[in-house]
Amino acid sequence: MRRLSMALLVGVSIAGCGGDPEVENREIISNLIEAGFPANDIQVFDGNVYVGRDAHVTLEASRELLQPLEEGSAEQYRTTNQVGTSVTKICVNPTAAFNSYSNLSQGLDLAIANYNEQGLRLTFARGPTTGCTANISAETTTGTGGQAGFPSNGMPYGVFYIGTGLDSYSADVNEHVITHELGHAIGFRHSDYYNRSISCGIGGDEGEAGVGAIHIPNTPTTATVGGSVMNSCFRSTETGEWTGSDITALAALYSTGGGVQSCSNYNIISYRGQNGTQIRCGCDAVGGGTVWGTDLYTDDSSVCVAAVHAGAIGTAGGTVVVTIQPGQSSYAGTTRNGVTTYSYGAWAGSFSVSGTTPPLNSCSSYSFTSYRGQNGTSIRCSCGPVSGGTVWGTDLYTDDSNACAAAVHAGVIPASGGNVSVTIQPGQSSYTGTTRNGITTYSYGAWAGSFSLSP
Repeated sequence: MRRLSMALLVGVSIAGCGGDPEVENREIISNLIEAGFPANDIQVFDGNVYVGRDAHVTLEASRELLQPLEEGSAEQYRTTNQVGTSVTKICVNPTAAFNSYSNLSQGLDLAIANYNEQGLRLTFARGPTTGCTANISAETTTGTGGQAGFPSNGMPYGVFYIGTGLDSYSADVNEHVITHELGHAIGFRHSDYYNRSISCGIGGDEGEAGVGAIHIPNTPTTATVGGSVMNSCFRSTETGEWTGSDITALAALYSTGGGVQSCSNYNIISYRGQNGTQIRCGCDAVGGGTVWGTDLYTDDSSVCVAAVHAGAIGTAGGTVVVTIQPGQSSYAGTTRNGVTTYSYGAWAGSFSVSGTTPPLNSCSSYSFTSYRGQNGTSIRCSCGPVSGGTVWGTDLYTDDSNACAAAVHAGVIPASGGNVSVTIQPGQSSYTGTTRNGITTYSYGAWAGSFSLSP
């Protein structure tokens, strides 16, 4: 089945403010290039400058992209432009035309609820209302998709446009697109900015990570289809709900205290199918709650009680990492750490839970050939006991080599296994095979991608 993806850019015309628009646009483009955006991803449309196809960049916002980061501020991805602490209530004011489309209107309410459910220092409200410290206008345009821009001067971008063609899609899809555009307005970049083809099927790099694309800790450095509301393109099957990495990113930038969200804020069932997704959340003192399973728990179980059962935290509470897992054909109940869980039959979704240092994914779960061109990117992963696997090269290995066998060959881990860092490297004109540490590798000619290994 072909995936239906829609880009989030629609044609709009936004009036400029003062000055010579041509001169301003030249400065904006110059600033964007200096900030790390490639020239081929900068577009001028109807007199305005865009990056990533749906993010309008004003002169002020482009200048802010060049400002030095505060020490320790390089915290999915964000711009240097964020909403200041003086903004506490953002009112989103739909036009009459916007309100006349039922799915757009309902999608706006759902998008506002998405943000408010996270307990951020920013709250959103549908206008007109009072007490607003910033305003965003919700307006319509032709086509299918959305467009917004980045914050400037500590204020969110003041308008987003939604194509009226979206009204023919579900309220959930409208929720997704509006949530996405509000994300731009408060400073989020596309999660697949480095390779837009991940969600769109076509397109390339919007600009290297750096001044204008800052990685947020504890979120993935690689994107997947459906892995974030902030993917460049959306599908007709979107649910409109946050992923675990989205929630982590929101908390990092706009949490009331910079801490993690309570585990009770998460509906773990809504993450079914996102196997491997990790959610970092907090548990207060743990009282009662029902849990089914052992080590793997049904996804309607109480997370914090399961965490005590698993030994991840004590009854006083703490921070845990919840990892989404596939459903199981049966779950066995046991008694551990003062918690008794129940047995159950087949259930469609599961989770495991650990302390704040999450277990690494197995190196075998990665396709390193998919990282070609991302030279310098490091993937931390784990290897079990190594009994075989084909490897080409020495020190630099072809990216289709068995990473764990290569790690033993390189002397990074013993044959009994361990954790490794796989660093993506350029392709080589040739690879030399050798025998080391009980592993014999093969020679090969030119190959398009490589990796090296370190502890």
